[in-house]
Amino acid sequence: MFSRLPLLAIVIFSLLSESSSAENVLQSHALSIHDRPKYPETFKHFEYVNPQTPKGGLLRKAATGTFDTFNTFAPKDNWADGSYFLYDTLMMRAGDEPYTVYGLIAETIEYPEDFSWVVYHLHPDARFHDGERIKPSDVVYTFNELQQNGPPHYRHLYSDVTSVTALNHYDVKFTFSKPPSKSLVLRLSQLRVLPAHYWQKDESDLSQADLKPPLSSGPYKIKELEAGRYVVYERVKHYWAANLPVNKGRHNFDLVRTDYYRDESVALEAFKQGSYDLRIDGNPKNWAQGYKGKALTHGEIVQEKIPDKTLGMRAYVFNLRKDLFSDRRVRMAISQAQDFNWINKHLFFDIYKQAYSLFSNSDLAATGLPDNAEKKLLKAWQKDLPSEVFNQAYETVDTDGSGNWRSNKIKALKLLSEAGWKLKNGTLRNQANGKPMTFEILLSQPEFERFVLPFANNLSMLGIKVRVTTIDTSQYINRLRNFDFDMVIHGFYPSIAPGTELKNFWGSASAKSHAGKNISGIAMPVIDELVEKAIAAESRNELKAVCRALDRVVLWQYAAIPQWYLPYWPVIYRKGLAHPKQAPLYENGLSTWWMKSVEP
Repeated sequence: MFSRLPLLAIVIFSLLSESSSAENVLQSHALSIHDRPKYPETFKHFEYVNPQTPKGGLLRKAATGTFDTFNTFAPKDNWADGSYFLYDTLMMRAGDEPYTVYGLIAETIEYPEDFSWVVYHLHPDARFHDGERIKPSDVVYTFNELQQNGPPHYRHLYSDVTSVTALNHYDVKFTFSKPPSKSLVLRLSQLRVLPAHYWQKDESDLSQADLKPPLSSGPYKIKELEAGRYVVYERVKHYWAANLPVNKGRHNFDLVRTDYYRDESVALEAFKQGSYDLRIDGNPKNWAQGYKGKALTHGEIVQEKIPDKTLGMRAYVFNLRKDLFSDRRVRMAISQAQDFNWINKHLFFDIYKQAYSLFSNSDLAATGLPDNAEKKLLKAWQKDLPSEVFNQAYETVDTDGSGNWRSNKIKALKLLSEAGWKLKNGTLRNQANGKPMTFEILLSQPEFERFVLPFANNLSMLGIKVRVTTIDTSQYINRLRNFDFDMVIHGFYPSIAPGTELKNFWGSASAKSHAGKNISGIAMPVIDELVEKAIAAESRNELKAVCRALDRVVLWQYAAIPQWYLPYWPVIYRKGLAHPKQAPLYENGLSTWWMKSVEP
């Protein structure tokens, strides 16, 4: 690889290597969160693609609402569908491994065992769409610009990076204030690299949300658009990375068009009329009934469940900052009023699975009693934790689906009585001050009301008065940021190898931050310690033990009431489309699809 470097670059690189030789420096084509990468340096393509896939055709998709920018780095406004993928990343994540990245803009990555720094060796052929080479100076510009002027999460995510340096024409070095977690390096490896020579022009502003098509580097570029109505992307004919192993069998359509519709009902009707080709539809009623007819019966459209290993849960979330919810017994009692089986049967056509963990649908979820590894992690905190964490398996509330939840109601009233509440004349009152229990469930999506109202009705049988309030998205976000809510519905979907996002979901610092994602406000030293251990985990087995211990702590605190999840992608598409037999499991795999009509 040195043949392409000028003499000065070789000298610099040699000095770097000599100065760090004692650090046992490693260089690789890939980096995996745990254990070894699945694919060797000589791999030709991912196993979940068809490398002989024909190129051509038009893929028509749909989105709801509107769009007003292609600049995903601007703090506000609505991104156009597909705009996130306009730029190539330093390395690309594989779809069939928990978390492994392989070379894209960066051919290889170099690092010492403690990850105190990393060097990315850029591919000599990496190009922006104007033909300019992607240089280390572009990486430096991108990082610094996002840190200084980008959305706030970049400053938080990369706060441990102390310097970014272009070592020569092909190599860029990141240095950290302290040895970081491998998950941070993996996220850094997915940095989308911006063209400095474009964004440093007076007429270009990275903080400005507009519809000017930006200079980019990915497999597609913007061909045409009508503001808020549609956008068409065209495959770049001389895309520099088309034949790299990470891209073989991918990006197969010549054109990709997304049309925008007012809402999902309009989008559904447009699909049935043949206006577009593919949709992912998690609406239970649509999935069960919306596609019935001759088109489905005669095979004109295909309804398919594609396996998905996305983990996590959607949940009702208590605001633990409120005095009303300070007693765990109150939260436990309220959780008894959720009748998932009735809702799934009568409202959701039995398509959902009940969420049972922060990591539902994965091997990180706690099941049964804690094993020895989990007990060891929790032993020092035993006096601060409920005894159930150690001697009882957490189980979600169970019913027979008939709507009769009498046994759970009795349990709930007993817990409320123990917590100082008494049901009298149909109203639950605090025995100390006589005040009735009342709270608000805040929503931003009207369609949630259909399953929240049965929950609120069950709570009314406990004497609890619940207001269900639906407001627009901007008001909803502002109220969350100001902690001005009692209960909300929120999705917690960590990566398949959870790391720093756990700080946002459950960490004490995030609970205090108005920009944080710790919605519940739960703040416990044991959680903070376990999160740090998860971030630092060096093997999948170690991560399993830590995540399962964390799972038990949060679940037994009843900071949230798990709702449901889907273990598959609910995809509906026209018969002219095709995809490989093997699904990638950790992504939806749409980049591997192709048009049958262009097959030889």
